[in-house]
Amino acid sequence: METTIKCTARRMTNGVNGHEHISHLWWDRIQAGRVLESGVCTREEMVAYIEAHGNAAVWCPDRNPHVKGAWVHVQNNGRIKYVQTVADGRKTDNLLSLPLK
Repeated sequence: METTIKCTARRMTNGVNGHEHISHLWWDRIQAGRVLESGVCTREEMVAYIEAHGNAAVWCPDRNPHVKGAWVHVQNNGRIKYVQTVADGRKTDNLLSLPLK
């Protein structure tokens, strides 16, 4: 049975609202529609998780509950690696739409 990580909330650094400024992500580990566990990790930990498990391991719901969510991929701006959602081959802002913690 496939297990995925669903992002549920975010924390930003320095009050800046760009993907590279996400410092922490809250998540639920989902299997067969059930939450197995919940937790929080740093941006760096999420980057490492996605790099180890692939681009179909972590996803984020859309702000519109009737629209399918998007997979979370690792991006690199030349200075740091960060996470951003990708749906249908295009980058999206699903993570920036998550509630702040």
